[in-house]
Order: sequence, then structure tokens, then C-alpha cells
Amino acid sequence: MKWFWNQHEIKTEITTDDADKVNRALEVDEFCKGNGEPYAEGSKRKFNDALRNWFEFQNVDWTPEYEFSDAEAKKENKPDPFTRPELKQLWETSLTYKSIPSYNNLTPDERDRWKAHIAQELGKPKETVVPDDWDRINNDWHIPSLIRTARSHGWRPDLVGRMKVQWYEPSEKTIYIPEGEAPKNDTHWRADLTDEGALALDKWLDQRELMELYDGRDVIWLTRKGNPYSSGTLNDLLRNLMDEAGIKSQGRNLVWYSFRHSIGTYVFAETKSLKVVADQLRQKSRASAEKYVHPLPEVKREAANIM
Repeated sequence: MKWFWNQHEIKTEITTDDADKVNRALEVDEFCKGNGEPYAEGSKRKFNDALRNWFEFQNVDWTPEYEFSDAEAKKENKPDPFTRPELKQLWETSLTYKSIPSYNNLTPDERDRWKAHIAQELGKPKETVVPDDWDRINNDWHIPSLIRTARSHGWRPDLVGRMKVQWYEPSEKTIYIPEGEAPKNDTHWRADLTDEGALALDKWLDQRELMELYDGRDVIWLTRKGNPYSSGTLNDLLRNLMDEAGIKSQGRNLVWYSFRHSIGTYVFAETKSLKVVADQLRQKSRASAEKYVHPLPEVKREAANIM
């Protein structure tokens, strides 16, 4: 806590965002011993274990981006990248996530049952659910805008939780992240969106203006309960999307940070430049960027065929 207070702010409660910052600082040796020496892998693992135990006690889900082991320099449970087809599947699934049958295709009894579901999804009393709410559920751009922009830029959970509407410039299809707001970076960050990502975000922001949940709030995305997203809630969302898309982990560690590892892997495969990877993921060094690069699944299969 003392290190965190010195680096960030004095507080008495630890959040998952705070834990993410500590975890990343351990990975790049920004969180060191009093004499400036980096902690050994085993010591880093103990910090992770202490944080994990704390959140388990609080009944909060927390998944660290970086895992450490007592074996020097050996990392376990490192996030794996999605394949290109899987990234496309996640995007396509997000477009119909939690969609429901058309109002006109339901009997009165079926409509009554669906009203209870819609009321829960929209956070409103069942008796206030109206036919327009069916369209609202089936044309919701909340999740598609989050998934499509994360797929291109690998938003860290703490950035998703704090990203503001006023940072987005629709005419330029760009999100300008101010100095001091980007995790691990003190400088401002310009994130240019794809046409697909900008369209999804534009549609979501139009819908967002009409939602009472966001009255007086400037965060782009909130959970159904009106809370900022965290690593736990983002991982829950991702698992649900994977289940709906039929994506199997097959021994891989597929978590929210897998978007960042996918970007690192495929950007490097296309450019062969760690500098480009570092720029895209906002890493301060090529060494940090290299941790996000994995062998392509296609190359692994070719190697197996050679043998």
C-alpha cells in the first residue's frame, strides 16, 4: 500500500484497478525493493497471491494480467491470443448478444414472461416495459462498441472503467485519452478507430443519451448495475460471449487481456516490428511489447506438419 500511496493516491480500500496497477508495476519492475533492486519472481508471486486472497475474501473476481512463479523468469497462466476467426466471431456474436424474440411473434403469455427478463436487463419495473423496449434490447450497441474498439486497441480494464464521452471526437473517429489518464502512460494518447469501431461507438453514444442510467455520468460504458467495468466484470462478459460464439479455450488462458495479446501477436506477424507493437499497445519499450507476441497458431500447425 505504501508504494501505491507514493505512486498514486492515499486510500484505505483496494480496488481491482489498484491491483492491476500493482501487477503491471511488478511485471516491468517499477515496483521494487527499497534499495531499488527488482523483486524476485517468487516475491512477485507472493504479492499476486496476497491480492488474490484479499479479493477472494471480499467475494470479488480478480484476474491478474501477469502471473509469476518461483522458477526464475518462468511465467504461468500468461494470457493467450485469440485467433483471427475467433476475433471475428466475438464481434459478430456481440451484435446479437442477449437478443430476444420479436414482440409481434410472441403470444400474450410469452410476452409476459419476456417482460420480466427485459425489466431485469434494463433495470426498470416489469409493469413499465413497453413494446419499444423489445427493439431497444435487440438493437443495443453497448457491447458491440466495447468489443469492436477493444479488439483494435486492447483497452485495459481500468481504462474501460474510466473512459469518458468527451474524449471521443466523432468527426475524426478518434478517442483522445488525456495526459495522466492512460494506464502506465503519462503522455496523451490518440486512438484512431476503424470505420466499423467508430460506427458502433456512434450508435452506442446516441442510445446512451436516452438512458436514465447514464444521467449525470460521463463514463462511456457502465455495467447493468451502473458500475464502471473492472477486470472481473469484463472477464465475465467475455466468457458469456465465448459461450454464445462457441469458442472453446482448449487449454488456452483466454481473458480480457487476450485482446492485447492478439494485437501484439498479429501486428508483429504483419510488421515484424516490436516498435509498432509498442506504439499500438502503448508500451514504453520493445522488451515490454515482446511479452505480447506469441507464435501464430498457423505457424504451430505448419511446424507440426513438418515433423
